[in-house]
Amino acid sequence: MASIFSLVINAGGQSRRMGQDKALLRLPVTGQPLLRHIVDRLGHLPLDQIVVVSNNPQLPHLAPLDRPVLYLPDTYSNVGVLGGIATGLSACPAWAICVACDLPLIKPAVLHYLCRLVTEQAAQPWQAIVPRVDGYAQPLHALYHRSVLPVIVRAIAAGERRAAGFLADVDVRWVETEELLPLDPALHSFFNANTPTEWAEALRLLAEES
Repeated sequence: MASIFSLVINAGGQSRRMGQDKALLRLPVTGQPLLRHIVDRLGHLPLDQIVVVSNNPQLPHLAPLDRPVLYLPDTYSNVGVLGGIATGLSACPAWAICVACDLPLIKPAVLHYLCRLVTEQAAQPWQAIVPRVDGYAQPLHALYHRSVLPVIVRAIAAGERRAAGFLADVDVRWVETEELLPLDPALHSFFNANTPTEWAEALRLLAEES
């Protein structure tokens, strides 16, 4: 796999349903914050940089990482995930792995597979490689080329707020459920912990995993 990727972690949400900053949720055994847990799980991907998009200026101190990280405040206010993706991509030279900070069961094997698909783009110049689980796009578990940035910026300016709203205007390689199941039979990689109940379920699944 010759390509080198940036890892963009969107930690800029307000975490209203969780009631606290999701990036700072603590794993019970290690005591690690969720942000570090995700970085550690993905640490063996072919990365040249890690970018964390967050509006919490204390995050680097509250969730320290053992590798260089570029922390960026969200450039776009009140536009949700799209603003986080655009902010992260602005710091990336080429391909970026964009993930949310609330994916405690994220599987490196799934992202390795998405990264390998980049090498197939000679025949088709994809700008995005996006899983689609049971028909639903997973825009914060996907790969984007920096060339999509102007498209996202235009979408934001036009009032688009849906995380996947810009994908109709770029060349997408959709990765369907059937491709994902051999890598992650339970599709736990796409499990978002948005509420205390979902966080408790994630911890249960992590305990089973280990």
